[in-house]
Formats: sequence, structure tokens, C-alpha cells
Amino acid sequence: MISLHIIYKSRVFDLILDMSEEKFTEGNLIILYAKHRTKDAEPQNLPIEIHERVKTCLNTMKLIRSSKPDKNKSTILIISTLEIGNLVREELLDNRIDERSIKIDSRPKNFSETFDLAVRMIESKANPPHIYFICPFWLKDIYDSLIESKLKGYRIQFDGAPDRRPVQVVEQEKLFETPRKNSNYYKNRAKNKAIDMLLNYIFHEK
Repeated sequence: MISLHIIYKSRVFDLILDMSEEKFTEGNLIILYAKHRTKDAEPQNLPIEIHERVKTCLNTMKLIRSSKPDKNKSTILIISTLEIGNLVREELLDNRIDERSIKIDSRPKNFSETFDLAVRMIESKANPPHIYFICPFWLKDIYDSLIESKLKGYRIQFDGAPDRRPVQVVEQEKLFETPRKNSNYYKNRAKNKAIDMLLNYIFHEK
């Protein structure tokens, strides 16, 4: 029981420490992950799964505009090829997003490199922006692992968009995004899950 008490106090201390390390924010950085891996010739229309992410981005912008005092310090960074990026940009402009707030970056090859780019953009800022990641819902586990290893302590939000493509297409795309399995995140996640199960079992027995 003493060891359980120590575990509990340690978990609470870690939570307080995480809160104390969280940085004050200024502005909003919306990262719209619009990678499209299907080999099209020259896409004339926005792929449906990317269109869903644009809709999610617009909903996020609507919330920012209606609730945040720093709404005018918002940037939308589109991660995609230039062809897809320009289609996304046009749709954002059609929905009255300020052209000056939209940027396109085609350098990141995957979700992990997108996180690296985000780190480079904000690490030198005393008051970094609140970051919103707009991406398909199936990237949530990978997002969680990258937060733990790359952006811990920053104000970050995951806004997952629906992806109605066939399962086999999505699974194939996930292969490009999955980080290496030796990530410390997966070890810590398994450890925390075991502790949670132990705590739930003991308190349930009481």
C-alpha cells in the first residue's frame, strides 16, 4: 500500500510539473496537414479527404474568431504539395480567410517532419502560439507520440477530420506516417496504462 501511495503522489507531482512548464501563448498557428498520397496527374479538384480537413480548419477558425482575443494573430500553415496547397488556399479564400494569414510548405515528407517544422517555428519564441493540428482522425495515436517527444509543454490541440476512404487505403497511408517503434512514448504509455489498471483495481475492490 505504501508503494501505491508513492505511485499516486508521483503521478500528481508529474501533473503539477507539466502544468508549471506550460508556456504562455500569443497568437494561433493552425497546421493543416493536407498530404495526398494517391498518385493523380494534375489534381483539378480538392480530394474529398482533404476537403474534410479544410472544413475542420474553417470550424477551428470560427471558434478562434468568436472566443480568442488574439484572433487577429492567426496563421494557417498548409502542409502539402504546391498543387494541393493552392487548391486548399483557394477554398480558404472562398470562405473569407485573410490571404495574408495563409502559408504553404511542401518540405515535410510526413507527420513527424511536420512536428519538426513546428518546433523550429516556435522554439525561440518567449510566448509561442497556440498550435492546432488539423489532420485525419486516424493520426491521433501518432500525434500523441510526437507530442510526448517533440512538443511537450506547449499549448497544442488535435482537431481530427473524418476520412471516409476505404480502410485499405487509409492503412496503406498510415505506413508512411507511423514513427519507429522504439519511441520512448510507447514504453511510457504501456507503463502508465499498467499503473492506471492497478489503481482502478485496488480502488474498485475497496
